[in-house]
Amino acid sequence: MAKNKYGGINDTPSGWTKTDENKRVYTLWFGMLRRCYDDGELARSKGKAYADCSVCERWFFLSNFYADIQNLDGYAEWRTNGNMSIDKDIHSKGNKIYSPDTCCFVPMSKNMAEMLDRNPNITSQAVKALKVKYVLTKGRKRLEFDSEKEACEHVGVVKCSVASCYRGGYKCKGYDVFRVGRAKMEDKP
Repeated sequence: MAKNKYGGINDTPSGWTKTDENKRVYTLWFGMLRRCYDDGELARSKGKAYADCSVCERWFFLSNFYADIQNLDGYAEWRTNGNMSIDKDIHSKGNKIYSPDTCCFVPMSKNMAEMLDRNPNITSQAVKALKVKYVLTKGRKRLEFDSEKEACEHVGVVKCSVASCYRGGYKCKGYDVFRVGRAKMEDKP
């Protein structure tokens, strides 16, 4: 088992990340490591919020991370809701360590508000960079929306349908779905 560039070890069985749920866990784990240990990420204005943050030794192993997050507050909702984030600061204000004792899952809006309270120097531009736009295309027609909700309303589907189609690589009511920007801190590596 080799370490990835952030020191994490994927010790799960071969092929484990092929299911959508497991792939999502891997993406969450990799993103957490990246936020703490990627010099490029830390140099960006939004990355400065993670200066001096770290991951507990146990969570450098993907299998441990997966076993532990299933017991965190909010995990059940995270599994079904694309608008949840893993957070290390809500339970322990000022905490800088991702661990089973300090983390929980919270709505992204709550996570973002807490981060801005903690880091008033983060510019509105950095916050704007975290927002996502959805682009729907059909033939030569291209529609751009500032939120998933707007895109869903336009095509007449329930919230999360557009995001689900994007994640699954499916069309939504005949439209190809693309995302511009990043919807969450733990987005795809």
